[in-house]
Amino acid sequence: MSTLSRSARGWTELGAHVVLLLIGLGGMQVAAERTNRRIDLTPGRALSLAPATRKLLAEVTAPLRITVFFRRGTRERHADLVRLFADANPRIAFELLDLDRFPERARSLGVTSYGRAAIEYGGRRAVVLAAPEEELAGGIRRVVHGRRRHLVFTTGHGEREPGGAADGYGRLAAALGAEDYVAGAASLVDGPVPDGTDVLLVAGPRHDFLLSELDAVAAYLAAGGGVVMLLDPAPLPNVAQLLASMGIQLGDDMIVDRERRVLGTDGLAAVVELFKRGNPVTDPDAGAIDTGVVLPSARTVDVGTEVPGVAAETIARTAPSAWTEHDPARARRGEEPSAAAGDTPGSAPVLVMAQVGADDGVGHRRGRLVVAGDADFASDAYLDLLGNRDLALNAIAWVAGEEALAGERPKRVPEVDRPLSPLVLTARDARAIFVAGVVVEPGLVLLAGVVLVGLRRRRG
Repeated sequence: MSTLSRSARGWTELGAHVVLLLIGLGGMQVAAERTNRRIDLTPGRALSLAPATRKLLAEVTAPLRITVFFRRGTRERHADLVRLFADANPRIAFELLDLDRFPERARSLGVTSYGRAAIEYGGRRAVVLAAPEEELAGGIRRVVHGRRRHLVFTTGHGEREPGGAADGYGRLAAALGAEDYVAGAASLVDGPVPDGTDVLLVAGPRHDFLLSELDAVAAYLAAGGGVVMLLDPAPLPNVAQLLASMGIQLGDDMIVDRERRVLGTDGLAAVVELFKRGNPVTDPDAGAIDTGVVLPSARTVDVGTEVPGVAAETIARTAPSAWTEHDPARARRGEEPSAAAGDTPGSAPVLVMAQVGADDGVGHRRGRLVVAGDADFASDAYLDLLGNRDLALNAIAWVAGEEALAGERPKRVPEVDRPLSPLVLTARDARAIFVAGVVVEPGLVLLAGVVLVGLRRRRG
């Protein structure tokens, strides 16, 4: 009797465990069906939309349709991306069509090649690349906002160009194209800033501007325009005078940081890791810059005296380990900074944002200005290093009045070799890695070998 009782009790407990397991699995299934939570554990967050893209999709308030025309065998590659867009906003619907099977439908939407997406919203249509994410987001931005933005590079002073060598801005121009900007170039010698310009970019001039050119820049700002000045260490007295009239001090100096050295550089690069919170350039709602920024050759930019009609603030500073050498030639020769030579140790200001003009209360936009003490950080060689890309694009978005779209962007692997590795080391970190790799690890191997030899000899 006792044996049967124990057997029955065992089967009862097993049945209870099975029932509880089924109830648990059923509960998990119900929870999974009623919630849509995605955890992306990939290194580059390749299975998630960037914060800036998610914020853009939140602006879609009416039905939006994406029709992707793919080449046979590539359907799932496009499906994974458009599903992320549709999951982010229920107003977004999509359709995936084989271009070879639906050529008439493609022509009616303006699509003539594989891998293109037709985006329709509010009676507007845009045809863009169906991947990567920023291309598709750029098309959505175009149909939601109704027009493309125009960015103009100034010329005639040795500025960087939107293409060419590693010190050019080809990668930045491509990133802006994906965000629905049209890049052009213009000289201000013969006249004002071209009509329809949303952003005027002064990218690393080697020679000073004429006063008449700066008058055109000032007039453009006064009319509510957006200007980004990226200024390498170089004598620019007229530019400095214009900035001083707005309470911004442009230092004739150079910042070096030999402790927080970027691997592969000569020690002149300044690492920016102190950002002011609550501003749309370095700390936007869609993702603050939390990886730091590298300025390969930086000068100081700071807010000086307060000027009526100008609201300026310093929003980024270098690490406290930096030095400001007041003779840029000494820094370029590799001379060590020294207080005896008049150099200044400590964190240095490198980025200023300002609004120019009085707020008349009737909708007239104030001019917007961002001044950075370096132009190399946005060049092809350094754009994809740490948070450099986000800083450059956020600054342009803010001066263009698109601060709601500023934030962390998708990280892309560079298609060309960079002159350095994206690894930032302090002197202490470098010593620790050297000791661990060159002393400790070989020493442990040697010790293990000695112990094994000793044990074998004792055994005989």
